[in-house]
Amino acid sequence: MRDETTTMNNDYMNEGMPLDQSAAAGYSEEELLQNGMLCSITKRVMIISPFPERVKSLLVALSSECFDVFSLHDFNKSMLQSLQPELLVFDAIPVAQAAASHTLQAGAELVEAAELHAVPVLILMDQKSYDSRETFALGASELLVWPAKPEQAIKQINRMLLNKPAAAAKADSDIRVFKDIAVDLKKMTVDRAGQRIELTKTEYDLLLHFMTSDGSVLTRESLLDTVWGLHFYGGSNLVDAHIKSLRKKLKDSAVAPKYIVTVRGVGYRIADIRD
Repeated sequence: MRDETTTMNNDYMNEGMPLDQSAAAGYSEEELLQNGMLCSITKRVMIISPFPERVKSLLVALSSECFDVFSLHDFNKSMLQSLQPELLVFDAIPVAQAAASHTLQAGAELVEAAELHAVPVLILMDQKSYDSRETFALGASELLVWPAKPEQAIKQINRMLLNKPAAAAKADSDIRVFKDIAVDLKKMTVDRAGQRIELTKTEYDLLLHFMTSDGSVLTRESLLDTVWGLHFYGGSNLVDAHIKSLRKKLKDSAVAPKYIVTVRGVGYRIADIRD
């Protein structure tokens, strides 16, 4: 026999009415999905704004529409690799302290990095900036005068995601990026800051192994096993020699590393955004 509370909640579900969080605890995942209380598929959106309060309504609206939202005060292109957003929202409100004379110019790196990763960009602008936009290179980015109704922005974001070229997304899966290093897996080429770097096969394998690691420390022994093979008989100084050569070609420094960090007495790890 069901108690009165269970009966009442089931009646709500049958009528298609939303349930509160306490009521949701008593139902299956399938029932929650049917009633819109559980997100089955989410998409990642990164919002970059110097004034988060200005985009708060959009952040709340996106979250309620089952988007995973990351809000940042400033753009760091390494975040594209770590967070892998499917769309960027750039708040281009003019700021007196901006690095360039206009925040659209300051956002040039963002637009360029997003295009490299095939990530669409929605630029929020005030009316004055929108009227003078012809003087700035916006690439394939789309524009929206802001403030506006959040529903308008969500409609535009959904359309941008729907129209995202499938070919570009596939091509991006063949590229691995870390900071200003890009590795083309199909061509087995390495570019640093747009310049081609010629690596040996072993150096290439080492670099790719670091870039695809989770940031954990890799011992010399594990690097020997992974890169040279389990049946290779060589000393750990072989790893050190190849790391030194790789660093030289990448113009990296063991003292102030940007890409590969030495963990004394253990091995090496990929640098993080604080290194």
